[in-house]
Amino acid sequence: MKQRRRKKPQPARTADLTALSVGARGDAVLEGPVFAPGLLPGERARLEVRGERGRVIERLSDSVERVEPFCPVADRCGGCALQHWDREAYRAWKRGLVTDALKRADVIAQVGDLVDASGQGRRRATFHAERAGKRVEFGFIERAGERIVDIPGCPVSVPAIQAAIPALRRLAGKLAPASDRPGRGRISLAVTASDTGLDIAVRGLPEITLDNRLDAAEFAQTENTARISLNGEPAAELRRPEIAFGTAKVSPPAGGFLQATEEGERVLAEHVLKAAEGATKIVDLYAGSGAFALRLAAFAPVLAVEGEADALAALRHAADRTPGLKPVETKHRDLAAEPLSLMEMTGVDCVVIDPPRNGAKTQMERLSDSAVPVIVSVSCNPATFARDAAILIEGGYRIGPVTPVDQFVWTAHVETVAVFRRG
Repeated sequence: MKQRRRKKPQPARTADLTALSVGARGDAVLEGPVFAPGLLPGERARLEVRGERGRVIERLSDSVERVEPFCPVADRCGGCALQHWDREAYRAWKRGLVTDALKRADVIAQVGDLVDASGQGRRRATFHAERAGKRVEFGFIERAGERIVDIPGCPVSVPAIQAAIPALRRLAGKLAPASDRPGRGRISLAVTASDTGLDIAVRGLPEITLDNRLDAAEFAQTENTARISLNGEPAAELRRPEIAFGTAKVSPPAGGFLQATEEGERVLAEHVLKAAEGATKIVDLYAGSGAFALRLAAFAPVLAVEGEADALAALRHAADRTPGLKPVETKHRDLAAEPLSLMEMTGVDCVVIDPPRNGAKTQMERLSDSAVPVIVSVSCNPATFARDAAILIEGGYRIGPVTPVDQFVWTAHVETVAVFRRG
């Protein structure tokens, strides 16, 4: 079998360039174009440039919008990209991500003010760890790189996660395997702050040893952790990790999807519930563990469709144990491969859809041909939201105001929610 030749790294050059704007991923766009992290529009810098990527050697001028980051590793950490930007300028740029995406898709819509949904901080974070000799590096992946940035803390996380970082570092020190080269022995710890305690999902272990299990169990007892799993297998559970979705209490799968902040989930759910008022038959597509479906079931029957079996099982378990809900039907389906058909949408008067980053093109094409009077679209990607919105509009739907929601403050990620009505 013929082996692929590795591409030779492009030769580096040094150049003095001016930042023209901040792009959709949070990097500065400079003359060329060259993309580099850490610069603001109008700033001039000396860079090491390879192809279209630049690394700042020296900043030659400062924008009046530059501020001092509140995190000591903000210039290197990949968790946040824009702490060095004045808040109002940053908020205008983030709203612009949505307006620009709609413009590119030829969608005319009113875009509201950016909603700050940072709340008490992010309730989920994925840390990485690896052994470097006798030392264990613990933190986030660096911006535009692959190395781990060792962190003293994480001020954008909820207090429960912030307080646990020293203990998590010690746990990583016990679990991270020895390795003969960087990156090979790297593990991850996905930490979720549930209502009943931290839920920790460790992945990347080459094997699960008895010592690993004992270390995890000891950590759970000492730190009063709700649950710890190793490579997807439960290692210790003092109590079920739970998240309240309306009156229902859900135990999501270890490391499973959850809106980044409690406030972000509340804002999105508020829009969904308002749009669904008066509905008598609701479908929730890409339902996850039920953040919308279980709230909607308080007043109308709901069909919840989800491709991840564990998340759907968590939704089902919660629905069966929550009194007072209308009937909740669950359907396990990969909607990208097998979208809900027109026949399955007969009699449905509200569809809620919250797809992954690549959107739901095929499902939106089915919806655009349907008679469903109200569709609520929630998205974490302005580009695919705009593309899918154009599909619904072409099918005869009217788009209402678009609300941008900022859960991942100081990053390039932004949520959007909008209601589409037939006719």
